[in-house]
Amino acid sequence: MFITSNEELAAAIERMRLAGTDLTECELKSAAGGFPKSTSETISAFANTFGGSLVFGIAEKGGFHAVDGLDVKLVQSGCAHAARELVDPPVAANILVLEFEGRPVVVANVPEAMASQKPCCVKKLGRMNGSFIRTGDGDHKMSLYEIDRFIENQSRNARNDAVIVPDATVEDLDENLVSGWLSRVRETTLGRSGTSDEDLMANRRVIAADDDGCLRPTLAGLLALGKYPQKYFPRLDIVFTSYPTPQKGEVSRDGNRFTDTMNIDGPIPAMVVDAVRAVSRNIRHGAIVKGALRENVPDYPLPVIREAVANALMHRDYSVDGQGTPVLIDLYPDRLEISNPGGLFGTLTIDQLGQRGGTSSRNQFLARILEDVPYTDYDGRTGRVVENRGSGYPTITRELEEALMGKPIIGNSLDRFDFMIRHRKMTDEEGKGYSRLNVESAILAYLTERESASTSEVARAAGISPKTARGYINKLVDEGVLEAIGTKNSPKRRYRINR
Repeated sequence: MFITSNEELAAAIERMRLAGTDLTECELKSAAGGFPKSTSETISAFANTFGGSLVFGIAEKGGFHAVDGLDVKLVQSGCAHAARELVDPPVAANILVLEFEGRPVVVANVPEAMASQKPCCVKKLGRMNGSFIRTGDGDHKMSLYEIDRFIENQSRNARNDAVIVPDATVEDLDENLVSGWLSRVRETTLGRSGTSDEDLMANRRVIAADDDGCLRPTLAGLLALGKYPQKYFPRLDIVFTSYPTPQKGEVSRDGNRFTDTMNIDGPIPAMVVDAVRAVSRNIRHGAIVKGALRENVPDYPLPVIREAVANALMHRDYSVDGQGTPVLIDLYPDRLEISNPGGLFGTLTIDQLGQRGGTSSRNQFLARILEDVPYTDYDGRTGRVVENRGSGYPTITRELEEALMGKPIIGNSLDRFDFMIRHRKMTDEEGKGYSRLNVESAILAYLTERESASTSEVARAAGISPKTARGYINKLVDEGVLEAIGTKNSPKRRYRINR
């Protein structure tokens, strides 16, 4: 939020007095001895982050008070020159003269640069040494990794997933995955009946020829269809950790820092399934009784976890600098966090997620391959790993709404994307428990919808043992509510509502 009035300026200074320092979005420069040479660095930092306000004429030392003798004309012209001539690309700063403590103050509001224009750098220092970013209350020189990510976003033509894996061979591809993928591609691609398997794989960048003409898997091909990609990229995996307390690093009463932890590896289709299963076995699966007996209600909807993990693996940063960082799944008593290296790609913003046109793929070849990879989900259903139609985030929000949960909390930066959902609150129906009365009511509702049912069918639907189900059924028969069909000890005996 920019400072455009005396009231907003006074409020910002009060916040800084309480904090005892500058703010991320506001930088103070006294300018008592002339125009500050570091101004262009701050302009670069604001432009590369989220924008911000430069305030000249207030000194942090001594309690954040206005200075005497500010040369307003000099500061105004200096700001305009720095924003237009000293940084590349030029920045359209909004320069105002305001008043604080009865003295004039110059405020330069610096907008965030467009994604296609980042990194904004100090011209005389060059892109590699003169690109700054705003962190905390200061301007910090960007790392080569951060600059590389900006350049990648600027080009909108990242090819990190299409690189050849030099030591890998086609033998590193999983025959079953490749066979299923080829079958699907031939079903859905017109005019490909006469194309060889090898050409189809080369056209989709599953494989490519190296300098010697030898066909080898690409990174995308190995991740989507490989037997064990971690043979060549050990950290392109998932690290799952379940913590006993809401604070990472704290130990439980029995002295454990983790309640469960594991490295999840293999090709992406396998990692997605194993990740969902890892979360599932570490969360509570509540049960509520509805018309058709018991409905399992996990702490976190499993389809949400599946979509979030698939998105993290598909959109993460696969550049050389990013290959040492795994996808992280951190489960706490009060929340679930999924993080991947590399923020949103291109011009895509958090607000555009789930909206029409709200998709932008850093790894275009990987995403295209995964569309056709056969996949058996955690619940046994078959399908494809991803749809790649911008439907993942709408699926997540819909599932969370149906579970009466809030929207995910998204954190996005240049080098990291964070997805967090808070623990589901117990519903009133769950709080009632799985009592004798609601089990009996559910059994009657189940049989009302059917001609008859066996003891085992009732037990399966209720999620209780056949012995327990038999006890409920016998009681209802004794009361005359249910009628038995067949002899008493027959394994084919069934039950129906006594009309």
